[in-house]
Amino acid sequence: MDFKQLFEYDKWANDRIFEALKKLPSSEEQKETERLFSHLLTAQRVWVNRIQEQPTPPEIWPDLSVKEMEKLLNENLELLWQLISKKDEVIQYQNSKGDSFQNSVQEILMHVVIHGQHHRAQIASLLRQSGVTPPVTDFIFFLRTLEN
Repeated sequence: MDFKQLFEYDKWANDRIFEALKKLPSSEEQKETERLFSHLLTAQRVWVNRIQEQPTPPEIWPDLSVKEMEKLLNENLELLWQLISKKDEVIQYQNSKGDSFQNSVQEILMHVVIHGQHHRAQIASLLRQSGVTPPVTDFIFFLRTLEN
């Protein structure tokens, strides 16, 4: 599995969603898109920190400003890349409720990518409800950008 490529795709898709949500007029849908996107980015950081045995952000559903979202968006890719070399390690961690679990880093990294896609789909639906055509974020379209 090429995690570096998957994380490049994830960043590409997140960049496209971020640009779309910044253009939304103030509305309930706009607030919800920002909430979902803030969660997506914060959850990535939570998993990075768990793997690195660092304190995790205290709030998994924060209300981040556009600047705070952009900061996480730009930092997360490099942090995720650094974890690829640990993919075969198994870590123990606690979820946000304090329950203990263990998973391989590889399983967690795959979860991060799938989790991001799930929330981008929710955001795309909210964009449509707002009358905005969501950007294409399919993996195959990302691959096509690499060919050009």
